[in-house]
Amino acid sequence: MIAATVLAVDYVTGRQIQFPIVYVIAVGMAAWLEQKPAAYALAISMPFARVGFHFLWHETQSFAVVVLNALITLLALFFYAYLIDRIAWQTRALKKRVKALEGILPICASCKRIRTKKGEYEQIEKYATEHSEASFTHGICPECAKKLYPEYLTEKHG
Repeated sequence: MIAATVLAVDYVTGRQIQFPIVYVIAVGMAAWLEQKPAAYALAISMPFARVGFHFLWHETQSFAVVVLNALITLLALFFYAYLIDRIAWQTRALKKRVKALEGILPICASCKRIRTKKGEYEQIEKYATEHSEASFTHGICPECAKKLYPEYLTEKHG
C-alpha cells in the first residue's frame, strides 16, 4: 500500500525528481519488518515502474538513459534494503540479549539459588553464565572469613 502511494507521489511530482528518494520509505519499512523478499521485490519493481512513467510523461531523455537510471536506483535500493535488514536483525538480537537478565529473578532467600523456568533451582553463577556473557571468580569476604575460618586469621588481618 505504501509502495503504491509512493509510486503515485513519484508520478505526480513528474520527471523533475531524477532520483526517486521516497522509494526508500517502502523498501526500508519492508526490510525493517522482516519482509526481506518484499523489500527486494520493491527494490526491483519500483524503479522499473518509473521506466513505465517514461512513456506516460513523453520523456525527452533516451530510453537507455531512463533504464540506466532505473538500474542505478535498483542497486542503491538493494543495498539499502540489505543494510536496513541487517540493522533490524542486530536490533532484535540486542533486545534478546538485554532481556535475558532483565526483570525479577526468583531467588531462594536462604541458599540464593535461582528458580529456572522449569521450576528447578540452580546456582546463581550457573544461571547467570548460561543467560548472559558474565563469568565468575570466587573469593571470600572478610566477614565470612571471620565467621567460617577464624583459626586462620591473624590479628593484623582482622
